[in-house]
Amino acid sequence: MSAVLAVDLGGTFLRTALVGPHDDIYRRIDTIPTPPSAPDCARAIADAWEAAGRPARLAVAAAPHCNAAGRVIRWPNRPAYEGEAVLPPDLLGQVDIRILDDAAAAALAAHPMDMPDTARETTVTMAIGTGIGGGAVVGGRLLTGRSGAAMAVGHMKVPAASGLVCTCGEIGCLQAAASGRALRRMLDKSDADAFDIFALPASVRDPVLDRAADAVAEALAILARLLDPHRLVIGGGLGLSPLFDLCAERFTTSGGWPPPNRHPHDVDAALVGAARAGLRPLA
Repeated sequence: MSAVLAVDLGGTFLRTALVGPHDDIYRRIDTIPTPPSAPDCARAIADAWEAAGRPARLAVAAAPHCNAAGRVIRWPNRPAYEGEAVLPPDLLGQVDIRILDDAAAAALAAHPMDMPDTARETTVTMAIGTGIGGGAVVGGRLLTGRSGAAMAVGHMKVPAASGLVCTCGEIGCLQAAASGRALRRMLDKSDADAFDIFALPASVRDPVLDRAADAVAEALAILARLLDPHRLVIGGGLGLSPLFDLCAERFTTSGGWPPPNRHPHDVDAALVGAARAGLRPLA
Protein backbone atom coordinates (compact mmCIF):
# COMPACT_ATOMS: atom_id res chain seq x y z
CA MET A 1 0.00 0.00 0.00
CA SER A 2 1.44 3.36 -0.99
CA ALA A 3 2.12 6.24 1.37
CA VAL A 4 -0.15 9.23 1.88
CA LEU A 5 0.74 12.91 2.09
CA ALA A 6 -0.56 13.79 5.56
CA VAL A 7 -1.27 17.42 6.40
CA ASP A 8 -1.73 18.87 9.88
CA LEU A 9 -3.39 22.29 9.53
CA GLY A 10 -3.27 23.83 12.99
CA GLY A 11 -3.77 27.28 14.40
CA THR A 12 -0.02 27.89 14.67
CA PHE A 13 1.71 25.57 12.20
CA LEU A 14 1.07 23.76 8.92
CA ARG A 15 2.94 20.46 8.96
CA THR A 16 3.25 17.96 6.11
CA ALA A 17 4.76 14.49 5.96
CA LEU A 18 4.72 11.34 3.86
CA VAL A 19 3.29 8.59 6.08
CA GLY A 20 3.21 4.86 5.42
CA PRO A 21 0.57 2.20 6.15
CA HIS A 22 2.02 1.27 9.54
CA ASP A 23 2.06 4.80 11.00
CA ASP A 24 5.70 5.20 10.00
CA ILE A 25 6.71 8.65 8.81
CA TYR A 26 8.73 8.08 5.66
CA ARG A 27 9.67 11.71 5.17
CA ARG A 28 8.89 15.03 6.83
CA ILE A 29 8.14 17.49 4.05
CA ASP A 30 7.78 20.84 5.81
CA THR A 31 6.70 22.73 8.91
CA ILE A 32 5.75 26.36 8.39
CA PRO A 33 3.71 28.96 10.29
CA THR A 34 0.04 28.63 9.42
CA PRO A 35 -0.47 30.71 6.25
CA PRO A 36 -2.42 33.94 6.69
CA SER A 37 -5.18 32.95 4.27
CA ALA A 38 -6.85 29.84 2.86
CA PRO A 39 -5.50 30.40 -0.69
CA ASP A 40 -1.98 30.64 0.75
CA CYS A 41 -2.64 27.41 2.64
CA ALA A 42 -3.83 25.67 -0.53
CA ARG A 43 -0.65 26.74 -2.34
CA ALA A 44 1.51 25.46 0.53
CA ILE A 45 -0.25 22.08 0.42
CA ALA A 46 0.21 21.93 -3.37
CA ASP A 47 3.93 22.68 -2.94
CA ALA A 48 4.22 19.90 -0.34
CA TRP A 49 2.45 17.48 -2.68
CA GLU A 50 4.97 18.27 -5.41
CA ALA A 51 7.89 17.92 -2.97
CA ALA A 52 6.52 14.55 -1.80
CA GLY A 53 6.59 13.18 -5.34
CA ARG A 54 2.91 13.67 -6.21
CA PRO A 55 1.46 10.81 -4.10
CA ALA A 56 -1.93 9.39 -5.07
CA ARG A 57 -3.42 10.06 -1.62
CA LEU A 58 -3.74 13.28 0.36
CA ALA A 59 -5.23 13.43 3.86
CA VAL A 60 -5.74 16.66 5.79
CA ALA A 61 -6.29 16.96 9.54
CA ALA A 62 -7.74 20.45 9.91
CA ALA A 63 -8.30 22.62 12.96
CA PRO A 64 -11.18 24.49 11.29
CA HIS A 65 -14.55 22.89 10.59
CA CYS A 66 -14.45 22.11 6.86
CA ASN A 67 -16.82 20.47 4.42
CA ALA A 68 -15.82 17.49 2.27
CA ALA A 69 -14.48 19.82 -0.44
CA GLY A 70 -12.14 21.51 2.02
CA ARG A 71 -14.06 24.76 2.32
CA VAL A 72 -13.80 26.27 5.80
CA ILE A 73 -17.20 26.56 7.43
CA ARG A 74 -16.04 28.01 10.73
CA TRP A 75 -12.73 28.88 12.36
CA PRO A 76 -13.10 31.42 15.18
CA ASN A 77 -9.33 31.52 15.71
CA ARG A 78 -8.72 32.48 12.05
CA PRO A 79 -11.90 34.05 10.64
CA ALA A 80 -10.11 35.10 7.42
CA TYR A 81 -10.23 31.43 6.36
CA GLU A 82 -14.01 31.14 6.62
CA GLY A 83 -15.78 30.57 3.31
CA GLU A 84 -12.52 29.74 1.53
CA ALA A 85 -11.06 26.38 0.44
CA VAL A 86 -7.83 25.05 1.92
CA LEU A 87 -7.44 22.28 -0.69
CA PRO A 88 -5.54 22.95 -3.94
CA PRO A 89 -8.19 23.09 -6.70
CA ASP A 90 -5.84 21.46 -9.24
CA LEU A 91 -5.68 18.30 -7.11
CA LEU A 92 -9.44 17.78 -6.87
CA GLY A 93 -10.44 14.86 -9.04
CA GLN A 94 -6.90 13.58 -9.66
CA VAL A 95 -5.90 12.69 -6.09
CA ASP A 96 -7.77 10.65 -3.47
CA ILE A 97 -8.40 13.32 -0.81
CA ARG A 98 -9.68 12.92 2.74
CA ILE A 99 -10.24 15.79 5.16
CA LEU A 100 -11.19 15.50 8.80
CA ASP A 101 -11.00 17.43 12.05
CA ASP A 102 -7.50 17.45 13.53
CA ALA A 103 -8.64 16.29 16.96
CA ALA A 104 -10.68 13.52 15.32
CA ALA A 105 -7.51 12.51 13.51
CA ALA A 106 -5.71 12.44 16.86
CA ALA A 107 -8.42 10.11 18.20
CA LEU A 108 -7.89 7.76 15.25
CA ALA A 109 -4.16 7.79 15.93
CA ALA A 110 -4.67 7.03 19.64
CA HIS A 111 -7.04 4.10 19.08
CA PRO A 112 -5.29 0.70 18.91
CA MET A 113 -5.61 -0.78 15.45
CA ASP A 114 -5.55 -4.34 14.12
CA MET A 115 -6.49 -5.83 17.49
CA PRO A 116 -9.81 -7.75 17.67
CA ASP A 117 -10.66 -6.60 21.20
CA THR A 118 -10.49 -2.90 20.26
CA ALA A 119 -13.36 -3.13 17.77
CA ARG A 120 -15.82 -2.55 20.62
CA GLU A 121 -13.67 -0.10 22.59
CA THR A 122 -13.93 3.68 22.99
CA THR A 123 -11.08 6.18 22.84
CA VAL A 124 -11.58 9.85 23.71
CA THR A 125 -8.97 12.45 22.82
CA MET A 126 -8.60 16.13 23.73
CA ALA A 127 -6.10 18.22 21.76
CA ILE A 128 -4.95 21.41 23.51
CA GLY A 129 -3.01 23.90 21.43
CA THR A 130 -3.82 27.30 19.99
CA GLY A 131 -7.43 26.16 20.34
CA ILE A 132 -8.97 23.03 21.84
CA GLY A 133 -10.60 20.18 19.96
CA GLY A 134 -11.81 16.69 20.70
CA GLY A 135 -12.30 13.37 19.00
CA ALA A 136 -13.73 9.98 19.82
CA VAL A 137 -13.63 6.49 18.39
CA VAL A 138 -16.71 4.64 19.68
CA GLY A 139 -17.13 0.93 19.08
CA GLY A 140 -14.33 1.05 16.54
CA ARG A 141 -15.92 3.88 14.55
CA LEU A 142 -14.90 7.52 14.41
CA LEU A 143 -17.64 9.71 15.91
CA THR A 144 -18.29 12.47 13.36
CA GLY A 145 -21.89 13.55 13.86
CA ARG A 146 -24.31 14.96 11.32
CA SER A 147 -21.94 17.47 9.72
CA GLY A 148 -18.53 16.26 10.84
CA ALA A 149 -18.41 18.68 13.77
CA ALA A 150 -18.92 16.22 16.62
CA MET A 151 -16.74 16.50 19.73
CA ALA A 152 -16.23 20.28 19.63
CA VAL A 153 -15.08 20.02 23.23
CA GLY A 154 -13.39 23.43 23.19
CA HIS A 155 -16.85 24.96 23.32
CA MET A 156 -18.18 22.87 26.18
CA LYS A 157 -19.24 25.01 29.10
CA VAL A 158 -17.26 24.29 32.27
CA PRO A 159 -17.42 25.99 35.69
CA ALA A 160 -13.76 27.06 35.71
CA ALA A 161 -14.35 29.13 32.55
CA SER A 162 -17.32 31.04 33.96
CA GLY A 163 -17.30 34.67 32.89
CA LEU A 164 -14.62 34.23 30.20
CA VAL A 165 -15.48 35.24 26.62
CA CYS A 166 -14.51 32.73 23.94
CA THR A 167 -13.43 33.54 20.38
CA CYS A 168 -16.74 32.02 19.26
CA GLY A 169 -18.54 34.84 21.08
CA GLU A 170 -20.02 32.71 23.84
CA ILE A 171 -19.14 32.80 27.53
CA GLY A 172 -17.76 29.98 29.64
CA CYS A 173 -16.23 27.74 26.95
CA LEU A 174 -13.35 25.45 27.90
CA GLN A 175 -11.27 27.07 25.16
CA ALA A 176 -11.65 30.48 26.83
CA ALA A 177 -9.81 29.18 29.91
CA ALA A 178 -7.31 26.63 28.67
CA SER A 179 -6.26 27.20 25.05
CA GLY A 180 -2.93 28.69 24.08
CA ARG A 181 -4.64 31.74 22.63
CA ALA A 182 -6.59 32.26 25.87
CA LEU A 183 -3.48 31.97 28.04
CA ARG A 184 -1.70 34.55 25.89
CA ARG A 185 -4.66 36.90 26.22
CA MET A 186 -4.95 36.51 29.99
CA LEU A 187 -1.24 37.23 30.41
CA ASP A 188 -1.25 40.15 27.97
CA LYS A 189 1.07 38.28 25.59
CA SER A 190 -1.17 38.13 22.51
CA ASP A 191 1.31 40.04 20.37
CA ALA A 192 4.47 38.35 21.61
CA ASP A 193 6.47 36.60 18.89
CA ALA A 194 7.62 33.89 21.29
CA PHE A 195 5.70 32.81 24.36
CA ASP A 196 6.54 30.15 26.94
CA ILE A 197 4.16 30.37 29.86
CA PHE A 198 6.36 28.04 31.93
CA ALA A 199 9.24 30.53 31.72
CA LEU A 200 7.19 33.19 33.50
CA PRO A 201 7.46 33.75 37.26
CA ALA A 202 5.32 31.30 39.24
CA SER A 203 3.35 34.15 40.81
CA VAL A 204 2.26 35.20 37.32
CA ARG A 205 1.71 31.88 35.59
CA ASP A 206 0.31 29.65 38.35
CA PRO A 207 -3.13 31.29 38.79
CA VAL A 208 -3.72 31.11 35.02
CA LEU A 209 -2.46 27.54 34.73
CA ASP A 210 -4.47 26.41 37.75
CA ARG A 211 -7.66 27.72 36.18
CA ALA A 212 -6.77 26.09 32.86
CA ALA A 213 -6.08 22.73 34.51
CA ASP A 214 -9.33 22.91 36.48
CA ALA A 215 -11.25 23.61 33.26
CA VAL A 216 -9.63 20.70 31.40
CA ALA A 217 -10.25 18.29 34.29
CA GLU A 218 -13.91 19.35 34.42
CA ALA A 219 -14.29 18.79 30.67
CA LEU A 220 -12.62 15.38 30.87
CA ALA A 221 -15.03 14.36 33.64
CA ILE A 222 -18.00 15.34 31.47
CA LEU A 223 -16.63 13.35 28.53
CA ALA A 224 -15.95 10.35 30.76
CA ARG A 225 -19.52 10.40 32.06
CA LEU A 226 -20.97 10.73 28.55
CA LEU A 227 -18.84 8.17 26.69
CA ASP A 228 -17.49 5.83 29.41
CA PRO A 229 -14.21 5.39 27.48
CA HIS A 230 -11.58 2.71 27.69
CA ARG A 231 -8.90 5.38 27.33
CA LEU A 232 -8.62 9.15 27.73
CA VAL A 233 -5.82 10.78 25.75
CA ILE A 234 -4.49 14.35 25.76
CA GLY A 235 -2.47 15.75 22.87
CA GLY A 236 -1.60 19.04 21.24
CA GLY A 237 1.43 21.21 21.85
CA LEU A 238 0.07 22.69 25.06
CA GLY A 239 -1.58 19.46 26.16
CA LEU A 240 1.75 17.63 25.97
CA SER A 241 3.51 20.34 27.98
CA PRO A 242 3.76 20.39 31.80
CA LEU A 243 0.10 21.45 31.73
CA PHE A 244 -0.67 17.74 31.27
CA ASP A 245 0.52 16.90 34.76
CA LEU A 246 -1.58 19.66 36.29
CA CYS A 247 -4.69 18.39 34.48
CA ALA A 248 -4.03 14.76 35.39
CA GLU A 249 -3.61 15.66 39.07
CA ARG A 250 -7.03 17.31 39.12
CA PHE A 251 -8.91 14.59 37.24
CA THR A 252 -10.59 12.13 39.57
CA THR A 253 -10.80 8.45 38.70
CA SER A 254 -13.31 7.73 41.45
CA GLY A 255 -15.91 6.85 38.83
CA GLY A 256 -13.73 4.02 37.58
CA TRP A 257 -12.60 6.02 34.56
CA PRO A 258 -9.10 5.54 33.21
CA PRO A 259 -6.61 8.30 34.02
CA PRO A 260 -5.66 10.55 31.09
CA ASN A 261 -2.51 9.65 29.16
CA ARG A 262 -0.26 11.61 26.86
CA HIS A 263 -0.88 10.87 23.19
CA PRO A 264 1.28 7.93 22.07
CA HIS A 265 2.19 9.71 18.82
CA ASP A 266 3.11 12.94 20.58
CA VAL A 267 3.18 15.94 18.19
CA ASP A 268 2.64 13.65 15.19
CA ALA A 269 -0.84 12.61 16.34
CA ALA A 270 -2.77 14.54 13.67
CA LEU A 271 -0.38 13.44 10.89
CA VAL A 272 -0.69 9.77 11.85
CA GLY A 273 -4.47 10.01 12.24
CA ALA A 274 -4.85 11.73 8.88
CA ALA A 275 -2.78 9.01 7.26
CA ARG A 276 -4.92 6.32 8.89
CA ALA A 277 -8.03 7.97 7.49
CA GLY A 278 -6.46 8.18 4.05
CA LEU A 279 -5.03 4.68 3.96
CA ARG A 280 -7.33 2.53 6.06
CA PRO A 281 -10.39 4.38 7.36
CA LEU A 282 -12.31 2.72 10.17
CA ALA A 283 -15.33 0.76 8.98
